[in-house]
Amino acid sequence: MDEQQYEELKWSEAPLYYHKTCPSVSATSETNPGLPIDDDEKENHRNAKTNKRRHRIALRAETTALLIVDVQPEYWGNCPSVRQDFPDFPERLKSVVETCRNRRAKIIWVRADYRRAHSPWLVQFERLRGKTPGFMVEVPCDPGSENFTWEDFATPLGGEVIIPKMSWSSTSDTALKEVLRVSGIDTVLVCGLITSVCVQHSAFGVFEAGYRTLLVTDACADRGRARHNAALALYGDYMYELVTSQDLQDPATGLIPAKPLWLTRNNLCKNVSPLNSFVDLQSALAVAQEQEEKNCGGQVSPVTPTTDENEASTVPSSLTTLSSSEFSPSVNNVQLIQKVLDREMHEAK
Repeated sequence: MDEQQYEELKWSEAPLYYHKTCPSVSATSETNPGLPIDDDEKENHRNAKTNKRRHRIALRAETTALLIVDVQPEYWGNCPSVRQDFPDFPERLKSVVETCRNRRAKIIWVRADYRRAHSPWLVQFERLRGKTPGFMVEVPCDPGSENFTWEDFATPLGGEVIIPKMSWSSTSDTALKEVLRVSGIDTVLVCGLITSVCVQHSAFGVFEAGYRTLLVTDACADRGRARHNAALALYGDYMYELVTSQDLQDPATGLIPAKPLWLTRNNLCKNVSPLNSFVDLQSALAVAQEQEEKNCGGQVSPVTPTTDENEASTVPSSLTTLSSSEFSPSVNNVQLIQKVLDREMHEAK
């Protein structure tokens, strides 16, 4: 099916990019809405969109999460209608996961857990779809079952988060938003199955929660190329940014590898607000680093733990160097940091 048919659906001015456009678009119809758009103006507009160069905002692995939606046998290995049009999906998804792992972004797997007991929408879904051959109503997520498996190219590693979901959205009645919050995430890469259904709803949930949302187009698949393209045309660069697995590997505008984050006694004392998440830690360190640069006449020097005769550095060694990928979404971690802050702030007075 010709992909050009979706061109008119695409959002022409992506809000999270700035553009250099040549040639310029005629302003006739824009300044005079009552006038019809002639063929020359349409052609100029098409040329402008074609020659538009997008300058992407780089992603920082420390605050980026990869959300992998419903990559499981029900929607890939046992779903020939998806595999038919997306033969490269396994390789592209594998590339994205490896890139995020190597650069220390947070990996979050979401898996469908559809049961009548906790998914009331299934009744209406079954009514609309009917009992067609091969149609699955319930898709239980039971790790203890002998039938429970992952795809060979998409299997979680130890320490990676797995979240079951009861509806098409990964944010509805799940722990996802809380995991993102306590992990200090501000950007979410979304990929998986099915593009126009659970990937789309999950991307919307993340976007609605206030996160910068990017959809990795070649690491998604649908029941037919047309449905996939239509979904991206409708919401790409409107609700979420569109990137590819190759874009993430770009050293300048892709996923920037995470760096160690220094957390010292002095850094904690200089921050007057409580640190309840990794974002707060980053803010505290940014203030400390800025002050350090001023003290050094504009020269950046590493922040290191300091101890004088009257004060002993009491920050636990586990907090001396901390990166977001090591900051697990645990209330205990947050409470530990808060206790350290309370003690340090009291001593500073």
